[in-house]
Amino acid sequence: MPSRVFRDRIVFDESYKPRKLLVRDMEASLLISRYKARLEEISGFTDVSLIYGSIGRVGIGKTTVAWYVGKNLEDITRRIGVNFKSIYINTFGAPTLHQILSIIADQLNLNISVRGSSAIEVLKAIVDHLYIRDTFTLITLDEFQSLLLSPKISDDDLYTLLRVYEEIPSKDGISRVSFLLVASDHRVMSYMRERIPQIESQIGFRIHLKAYTSSELKTILLQRAEEGLEPGVWDDYYLDMIADYFGEDKGGDGSARKAILALRMAAEIAEAKGATRIEESHVRRALSEYALAYIPLDELRSLSTHEILILLALTNEIIEKGEWTTTGDLKIKYEELSQHYGETPRGHTQFHTYIKNLSTLGLIDLKPSSKGMRGRTSIIRLPPEMPADRVKEVLESILLDRLKQRS
Repeated sequence: MPSRVFRDRIVFDESYKPRKLLVRDMEASLLISRYKARLEEISGFTDVSLIYGSIGRVGIGKTTVAWYVGKNLEDITRRIGVNFKSIYINTFGAPTLHQILSIIADQLNLNISVRGSSAIEVLKAIVDHLYIRDTFTLITLDEFQSLLLSPKISDDDLYTLLRVYEEIPSKDGISRVSFLLVASDHRVMSYMRERIPQIESQIGFRIHLKAYTSSELKTILLQRAEEGLEPGVWDDYYLDMIADYFGEDKGGDGSARKAILALRMAAEIAEAKGATRIEESHVRRALSEYALAYIPLDELRSLSTHEILILLALTNEIIEKGEWTTTGDLKIKYEELSQHYGETPRGHTQFHTYIKNLSTLGLIDLKPSSKGMRGRTSIIRLPPEMPADRVKEVLESILLDRLKQRS
């Protein structure tokens, strides 16, 4: 039976990208113009640009802007007869150079065995492939800060990847690769300065995306409602309620992702009750449930096994002792859990690297301990909107799936 509320549920999925960008369009247009100008230069297409947000901010449009830039460049180059390919890589799930190169080769339909080849061999094959087909590519490296924090990729590998045409020039001297780096943490520039200062100093364009205001969220919600809900199902007043709840200027965290999901929840509640319109009670219940139980499934599934173990240890600590715990106590719990799941606990430095990653992603709250506590330590908790018992269930399910795959 067709829904009397939804026209297209996919519009509310996290993976959905709108055909038209109504907010962040200025930032996207600047990047599109920059890359288009590079394509028109005789020397070729070589540029490194950066989109970044603030610590712990999710759903502020970084990935959407990057996707929109790549898609529009494909449309533009198609019209002017230029061979072009936009490649997207979430580096959180590809923390090594070989994994990144494997994705690039796959998206270029390059017939090469990455596993049995050196990184230089693969890079040369990519450069030659682009030369032979006279094809240009924009490679988007999302969650780039996680790559900089990863011990699995060396400084030299990072430099070689981002300055590929200095290391492996094309046969005709024309560079055909540009990069768009996307990071959720403004500290990404400091991380780059520490690891690859040559690249940090050569970034041509930097865009800092701030959290959405209530007005911006209203524009986004209206677009999703028009595309995803049946006509007459919603009132602007209810979109305002959601936008005001999450708008950064009204005390929210400015996340479009959360606002869109709240609208979807309100519509699903209306549908479940047999209503043909979203009512205020549906919106209030959606906001209440969302505030009490936000589980970022995509982020949790993308974590490494040891980051999941750390989070699981944190949920256990919170359930047993209360809201905050120390990193020292958490490390003990993590080591116990690692052994329970047949994993070798990571050392002190790697443990704190994982903690930094989780903080950057907004999956934990971290702050210095108060005066009076012995030693130099930090205290840590889950964000208030992530209930420990629900997060524990999800993490245990993810670990169980991974154990099944391993066996």
